[in-house]
Amino acid sequence: MGVENLLLSADLILRHISDGLVLVDLDGKILYANEAFGQMVGRSRQALPGLRLADLFPRSEVRQVTPRNLLPLGDEPVAHFNVGLSRPDGGQGSYCFTACPVRDDQGRLVALLENFRGMDRLRDVILGLREVNAAVESERRRTEQIVNSIGDGIFTVDEERNILSFSRKMEEITGIPREAAVGRPCREVLRGTKCESDCPLTWSIEHGRVVDGCREVLRVGGRDLPVAITTAFLLDDEGGRVGLTGVVSDRSEVERLHRELEERYSFRKIIGRSRAMQELFQVVEAVSGTDATVLISGESGTGKELVARAIHYGSSRRQAPFVVINCAALSETLLESELFGHVQGAFTGAVRDKVGRFEMAEGGTVFLDEIGDTSPAMQAKLLRVLQEKTFERVGDARTRKADVRVLAATHRDLRERVAAGCFREDLYYRLAVVPIRVPPLRERRDDIPLLVDHFIAKYAPRYLGERSRAFRGISNRALAMLLEYPWPGNVRELEHAIEYALISAREDRIERAFLPAVIRGVGGPRRAGGGVASGPGNGAAALVEALERNRWNVGRTARELGISRTTLWRRMKRYGVRRYDPGCEM
Repeated sequence: MGVENLLLSADLILRHISDGLVLVDLDGKILYANEAFGQMVGRSRQALPGLRLADLFPRSEVRQVTPRNLLPLGDEPVAHFNVGLSRPDGGQGSYCFTACPVRDDQGRLVALLENFRGMDRLRDVILGLREVNAAVESERRRTEQIVNSIGDGIFTVDEERNILSFSRKMEEITGIPREAAVGRPCREVLRGTKCESDCPLTWSIEHGRVVDGCREVLRVGGRDLPVAITTAFLLDDEGGRVGLTGVVSDRSEVERLHRELEERYSFRKIIGRSRAMQELFQVVEAVSGTDATVLISGESGTGKELVARAIHYGSSRRQAPFVVINCAALSETLLESELFGHVQGAFTGAVRDKVGRFEMAEGGTVFLDEIGDTSPAMQAKLLRVLQEKTFERVGDARTRKADVRVLAATHRDLRERVAAGCFREDLYYRLAVVPIRVPPLRERRDDIPLLVDHFIAKYAPRYLGERSRAFRGISNRALAMLLEYPWPGNVRELEHAIEYALISAREDRIERAFLPAVIRGVGGPRRAGGGVASGPGNGAAALVEALERNRWNVGRTARELGISRTTLWRRMKRYGVRRYDPGCEM
């Protein structure tokens, strides 16, 4: 059948579009299906030809899309309507359904081209069709039927980028009549932000490679129109290149929804849509308007410093400094000097006066990270600052005022440390005027897809370069693996895992094979909830194996495991893992 050959010739584009397309004869037997329809029914598209629609859907559902039940049809596609069809995961999918009649040269109805567009979420729609220059008039009409039934605009240009054709949908998207577009240079009709430097059409023609979903903003009718552009080459009968097909997806609604999602599910650079994070946003917003001392608790990697910054930059002190110090990283003497400063000669090595963090933060905020690791003597000095707002530099008798707000954080349970006599009770209550707990990632798994998208957008341009324009994110299987993993390193571990995956990715999206070994369960047995067992035996063995694979390079090993260098050092210390090398220290 001519239309089958037409679809096969256009398969380069059709198999990548996000609408499910299937060509069926009048008995419901499948003649052609694209990749999206195969994903919709849970089958490979190569296995679909020869099957019937009744083989894919329950009898109660298949009646809605069976050709015999849709007849008689006129020359126009049937009106769009919603149909509910079972998905491979057992859920119900809602689809906008279109049936387009296909007739032979004698005008007899021989098949239907059925189009399924998912209604449950908006996706980037990258659709297209290659025009066939040597097609007979009957196939030209069929091509127009298919083009006009697809939801995106299609146009073609020659090698000089003069517009050869302009679909009806292109007229709707741009507001430019076909007659005003055909025959004119593309740069005069579709003026975009990349026209001068990085036009996707020019890039495809000059480099001999297509682009897939390139983001662009067209200036049409006095307005900015965000679109995604996909290209494919037009070939003559001998396979020579004669032009280019451009597929334009209107992203106005998608961009609006993205902005709405960002506003709804992010708060001062903190991302989360889970109930726990929405409650956290409310507390942060409430406490930002006060000058109260806040104690932020949570496991390592949950984003305690990000919460502290959100409080500071939402307060009246936002124009003043935000000064951070990690109390666990310094000895008691150095910590006192860092916090309060010292005068020349106060101790060996004090060759000049030094301003401390409390003076540096005058009028602003001091963030004391890991305050639970401070010594009793330092706790007494901090208590005085909180109570009296005064301090002295090391080696100096002069008392200085401290106009600062104090925010503190710890991964420890300070109430337990108070009960054990390791932390001053009076200091605890001074710090915990407003206690805030940042939930671990395993308690907010609903946020993982949002965080993954955020980290891909952050790191893809850095690690993928030009490939980032065609990068399609993460596969469902890889995302499912991330949702299963227990995330002992929390958001920081997830960020490093995505960074590692982008460095490792050899395809146009993140697959399971590109995730760190510890997430894939390589190097140790899986826990009940996912991840690798971390008991004394298994954890140490897995750690040594990872270090040996990377020749004991701490940076590379940390990236493979999807954790920070600090976390890796901490695990090595916990398990007593140390490589003996007379020539170097770890």
